[in-house]
Amino acid sequence: MELLKRLCDAPGVSGYEDEVREIIQKEVGIFADSVYVDHLGNLFMTKGAEKKGPHLMFAAHTDEVGLMVKRVDEGGFIRFMAVGGIDPRALMAKRVRIGKDKTPGVICAKPVHLDKEEKKLIPIKDMRIDIGASSRSQAERYCEPGAPIVFDTMFESRGDILQAKAFDDRAGCYMMAELIKEDFNLPVTFVWTVQEEVGLRGGRLAAARVRPDLMMVLEGTGAGDIPPAADVARNPFMGKGPVITILDWSVSANQDITELLTETADKGGIPWQYKRPLIGGTDAGAAVRVKALAPVVLAVPCRYIHSPVALAYRKDIINTIRLVKSVKDQLREVLS
Repeated sequence: MELLKRLCDAPGVSGYEDEVREIIQKEVGIFADSVYVDHLGNLFMTKGAEKKGPHLMFAAHTDEVGLMVKRVDEGGFIRFMAVGGIDPRALMAKRVRIGKDKTPGVICAKPVHLDKEEKKLIPIKDMRIDIGASSRSQAERYCEPGAPIVFDTMFESRGDILQAKAFDDRAGCYMMAELIKEDFNLPVTFVWTVQEEVGLRGGRLAAARVRPDLMMVLEGTGAGDIPPAADVARNPFMGKGPVITILDWSVSANQDITELLTETADKGGIPWQYKRPLIGGTDAGAAVRVKALAPVVLAVPCRYIHSPVALAYRKDIINTIRLVKSVKDQLREVLS
């Protein structure tokens, strides 16, 4: 999974997805009939436009949650803001990279042993990033307001266990890169979208442009088997296969396609699980607001998404790809 490693390691805070997009375009552009990028940064690849039948659109977002420089203090410490949903508890003492030059820094605050309110949660507004500068002018040589900040986390694998930042949604980006190599019996557009984490922006514009009949979103979703209640039945679980959405806060999945997915998985011996209802949202929710289409969301369960490091299982990614390959030639009949 060398491509997945490169995608996860690449910086791609919402609005700054260029490096991720370039990796994908160079890696799999040769498998598409046409490739284009819109003004927002969405990457489109089409296959089989001449074929008859319903138009299928795959979508996965290239952006990740991260941080952004607000300003620099007189002492050279960097004030920052969150880009996307991030729990402040995950930030303290984490290594980061800032801007195009990827300047290294560490997130800091007043040392807890010096704070009388040591049990109080430190809000982001009270945190700073230390790059080793001793003055504002020195720090401003390396960063400026608006510079994106990513977590300094490198991809690692130990057998089936994968560890990296940005599985949400570089896992989906990787799966689409594998699927575009396949043949389809209907027209297909693959879209690697932008700015999903800050309002599903890219997905809305992409759907308006493609006007698909079916949209299949491939995601990395939060796993429920985490402490302190890992022994409680809180699905989805890592290692138990692709996660199928029935209903989240943004969309209700198409029942016919959902049934096709579950029946095909059972026949093929592919493990699968449902996602707990009304958790999260995806580009599918934005797409149904611009086109009456059949939405479906398939995801890989990942522990600790939207944090500096997450965990996933290789076999869950492989089984999600297997499931899509198993149903792709049946979609035309279901939607006709």
